[in-house]
Amino acid sequence: MTTLRAIMYTPILNFFKAKFDLWLKKRIPAALKQNLSNRNVFIFPTKFGFVFLFFDLILFLLATNYQNNLIMLLSYLLASLFISAMLHSFFNLSGLQLEAKANVKGFAGNYLYLPIKLISSKGRFNLNFSFAQQTEANRASINANQFEKAKSEVLVPMYCDKRGIFAAGRVKLSSEYSLGLFTCWTQLAFASTFVVYPEPKQVQLKLNNHLLDDESANSTKIVDQGDDFYQLKNYVLGEPLSQVAWKHLAKGQGWFSKANQQNVSQQQWLNLAEMPSTNIEQKLSYLCYLAQEYNQQGIEFGVVLGEQKIAPTQGKEHLEQCLMALAEFSNKQGVI
Repeated sequence: MTTLRAIMYTPILNFFKAKFDLWLKKRIPAALKQNLSNRNVFIFPTKFGFVFLFFDLILFLLATNYQNNLIMLLSYLLASLFISAMLHSFFNLSGLQLEAKANVKGFAGNYLYLPIKLISSKGRFNLNFSFAQQTEANRASINANQFEKAKSEVLVPMYCDKRGIFAAGRVKLSSEYSLGLFTCWTQLAFASTFVVYPEPKQVQLKLNNHLLDDESANSTKIVDQGDDFYQLKNYVLGEPLSQVAWKHLAKGQGWFSKANQQNVSQQQWLNLAEMPSTNIEQKLSYLCYLAQEYNQQGIEFGVVLGEQKIAPTQGKEHLEQCLMALAEFSNKQGVI
């Protein structure tokens, strides 16, 4: 019976949902800044609100039937309270300004948090934020019970289970202030982007005849010009005079030249095709892990993604460039 209902009602619900999303897209277009007004704020009674209204209607019918002015006065009082709560609920959201961050970066398999600044000239109460498109299993929300005037910030959680670059989607902001008789809500589309890198997965791998460990991170060689003094050696005619150990010569200890040392980093290539897996997403996860490890240990590395190559170097910008390439990678070239 449940399956039959799902077959019957799911297409109908999907049809109306698609129509509603299209209407929302026209009425509340995507932007980094949103101002709440009667154009984009909606209000509807809660279950408790409907019970309250039904009870008030019963009182009104009783008062009319028995011509009881006291009960009639009570029904009018409850009706005015109902209308007042509706206005309070609307003005709790109306006039609020929201500003979202343009880009949010993180790794798949985790919650990413969209920072939203709240700007208001008065206090607001019982604000609940969540992403409208999240499934029930992954849905998480953040509640701001109360914030004062001026600026505040909330971090709205979004669970990202796969890599890629996605539009943030719509953030649902709702409130049942005051008395819980009404739900005042809106669905705001922020022009923000989620950049989701592959989920890092640890791998023990030997690349270019060098294991990823502390000992192979850097090599040291002795040179004439370097950063650190290493040793004295016998002076050979023709060597630069700048290398002569003049202090030792002045003391009559003979001719010596200074040999210095400098660290020479080893360059590594991280090739997607060499990753130990047949699953492309698993390969990208291994590459993501190795890129972070190499960067942390100061090893210069490059990335090969099919025909795309990122030259070996190191640093934060290089790491972000590699991670971005992993997030955007599309297996059109048939990399196995």
